[in-house]
Amino acid sequence: MKNVAIVYGGRSVEHEISVITALEAAQAIDTTQYRVTLVYIDLHGRWWTGEKLKDRAFYAAFHGRTEGAKLEVEEVTLLPTPGIGGLVRGSKEGVLASVARLFGGAPKKDVVLPVDVWMPLLHGTYGEDGCIQGLFELTELPYTGAPVRAAAVGMSKPTTKALAAQRGVPVLPWEVVEQHQWSTKDPTPVIERLTTLGPWPLFVKPANLGSSVGVAKVDDAPGLIAALVKVFQHDTQAIVEPCVVDLSEINVSVRREGGAPVASVVEMPVRRSKSGVLTYEDKYVGPGGKKKAPSAGMATMARVTDPPELPAEFKAAARAYACTVYDALGCQGVSRIDFILDGAKGALYFNEINTLPGSVAHYLWSASSPSLTYTELLTAMLDEAEARRASERRISREFGFKALK
Repeated sequence: MKNVAIVYGGRSVEHEISVITALEAAQAIDTTQYRVTLVYIDLHGRWWTGEKLKDRAFYAAFHGRTEGAKLEVEEVTLLPTPGIGGLVRGSKEGVLASVARLFGGAPKKDVVLPVDVWMPLLHGTYGEDGCIQGLFELTELPYTGAPVRAAAVGMSKPTTKALAAQRGVPVLPWEVVEQHQWSTKDPTPVIERLTTLGPWPLFVKPANLGSSVGVAKVDDAPGLIAALVKVFQHDTQAIVEPCVVDLSEINVSVRREGGAPVASVVEMPVRRSKSGVLTYEDKYVGPGGKKKAPSAGMATMARVTDPPELPAEFKAAARAYACTVYDALGCQGVSRIDFILDGAKGALYFNEINTLPGSVAHYLWSASSPSLTYTELLTAMLDEAEARRASERRISREFGFKALK
């Protein structure tokens, strides 16, 4: 059996959604083939493992613990060194002492928790943006999902929009506001520039976040200023776009089969807020609010899958454009690509890509092919990761010493 480390949590506003995604995946993974280790990154960036991580109620209590409280999990760390083959365990002596023992010649079996494949299920900053993918690259072990470049580019809404437009995928006009522009200058020129996008209202979003965090629809200059202030609490860039009044959202997931991108059926999320914004609560809390069953991540969201009222040409266009964007970024694993449909104009626009979507978008693949289970989807991701690493191992990165002789 291969050792799969599911890595999740992280220093992100999407932290709790990552926890839900990871616990779902741990339940679905094929335990006849894989031995699963849960590896939780807390909000301070420390890494933990242990049986208690299987308990959904553990996390809030862990972060709310008092100083000196007994830890029910073991701290671990990942070194950016090839050949270690896993995580350095802290045990009673602490992580630093274990690292010293490892490099002092202690047997790996005494200090290393073995890992054969990484499965990052982190959403947002430090997890979906190429940071942890770069760390995994340094370990020379396979990992699932988007490689470094695709993750980094896909995290930036403006960069992805520019790439999509270059490939012929329609996008709405947009403007970017940098935090340093906002904090050091008179905001008036910035506001004047943004209002050239079109008439009110406008949409304001963090440029590098997901899960609808910090997204606002604004109707005037004071509202725009307030929305930008809120964005800069979570991100260093804001993206501002015109508002599509007769708006519908269309999502489609993409993965590779035989190396080529293939698209799932489309879905249309159901918005409940009067503002027209698809909120965090719409996505993760569900129509019954907190009094209902625990959130199942993105699978909780009310949606219409393969909506019969959506014309076939829009479904086909969304699926084709999604594959184009996915391929342009060089994505692997499962992504979800989101579009905006302007009903008044009959126009479809690329909105954003999630290179590591909530719940791994398994609900879309189950709808696309009822015979494809969540377990099989995860197995396909792990197989792809190992095949990619095997291919990369054939690349030589040594050139010898010539200039330094």
